[in-house]
Amino acid sequence: MAKSKLYQRASEEITAGHYEEAKRLFLKNEEELGTAAETLSLLQQADNLLTKGEIVPAAQLYEQVLDRNPSLVGVYLGLTRIALFNGQMEAAKIHAQAAARMGPNNGLAWTLLGIIEEAEGNPKEALQYLEKGVELAPSVFLCQYNYGRVLVTAGGVSMGIAALIEATKLEPRNRDAFLMLGNAYKEAKQYEKAIRSFEAARDIDPKNVETWATLIDLLFEGKEFKAAQGLADAALGNCGDHPALLEKALAAAMMRSDSTAAMAYVERELKVVPQHEQGWINLANLALLNKDFDKSENAARELLRRNPKSWEAWYHLGNLYDVVPGREKEAEEAYRNSINLAPDNWKPLTNLAGMLIQLNAKEKNAEAVTLLEKAIPLAPKGEWRAHYNLALAHTKLGDRNKALEIVRALQKEAPKNDPIFAEARKLESNLLEAQKKA
Repeated sequence: MAKSKLYQRASEEITAGHYEEAKRLFLKNEEELGTAAETLSLLQQADNLLTKGEIVPAAQLYEQVLDRNPSLVGVYLGLTRIALFNGQMEAAKIHAQAAARMGPNNGLAWTLLGIIEEAEGNPKEALQYLEKGVELAPSVFLCQYNYGRVLVTAGGVSMGIAALIEATKLEPRNRDAFLMLGNAYKEAKQYEKAIRSFEAARDIDPKNVETWATLIDLLFEGKEFKAAQGLADAALGNCGDHPALLEKALAAAMMRSDSTAAMAYVERELKVVPQHEQGWINLANLALLNKDFDKSENAARELLRRNPKSWEAWYHLGNLYDVVPGREKEAEEAYRNSINLAPDNWKPLTNLAGMLIQLNAKEKNAEAVTLLEKAIPLAPKGEWRAHYNLALAHTKLGDRNKALEIVRALQKEAPKNDPIFAEARKLESNLLEAQKKA
């Protein structure tokens, strides 16, 4: 459709950078055509659609409005938000700059420019724009929220908290604002206020797993494990058996040494995610802890059915059979299978060696030495069991001097509060006593 001469004049004023004059002429043109009210109605409809998340029809209406009157700030704000949603950063920047030109006193325009600068990795420029946005529009939620959010990220936690508090006042039913405020309080180590903020977010959306999980983590950090487990149970009641919540419930139960409850959480988790290998290992270990040997074995076997190359499942079976009378051969076989699958892991090497030391067979005792000499450099710093077992192996082979050398070195290196220190001292005493009697 051909544009009026007044419309063409207004367009020329935009090109020349005379934005106020352009806005006056576009408005005059619409008044003469009698379309001003309809254009504003279309803009409102587009805004409503965008609020509902109906992006495509909103974009179509904004384009209609833009064709009618390209001097309206609102149309550029809407198009900027749509471009941001679609990840079209170049288009977003063009629209946001147009909004700032047409409405230099519109705070949201500057806030959107700040969000774009943040996304492009320019935090200093982003904060400048966001600060201007909140100065111009202190009563606009998006301005306060994004200013506070970026301030916290940039290290201005106290000022960020103030802005986020204002954001929660502007939209007291906005979950994201309370979540962000809670995270800001957490960073400031104001844990009670953080908990209150996360509780507000939870009450707004009691089905949101992330909010419950964050609250549980806060209680965990404060070592309030009983409260954390209780909260996890409440979360599971609201959100169902979500794996992340079951993991947190399991962790809390383990910290409380509540192995029965822990096992129940794992069994629930495996019904939801049966492919979770660590879950089967957890169930096997917990069942062993509860002396439910059948369940422990079945869990490890189920993992091997799902993944025959699981060294951890064979390692667990080795540990299980090692404590069950009469199953020593099965334990040895399981440990060897584990070593074959994970030859550079110190755990099965150490445990197989520990079992071989107990046997009255010199070749097995000698093999224990070989296994332990391989395990020691693989063990993490501060892990002394392999060293102690090596001393035991030399003792069994009758090499007391070598055994004494190892336990004495161990006592120099291991901290005195480590349980292995006391064991090493006792072994040294026994070796010296044996030398006297020899």
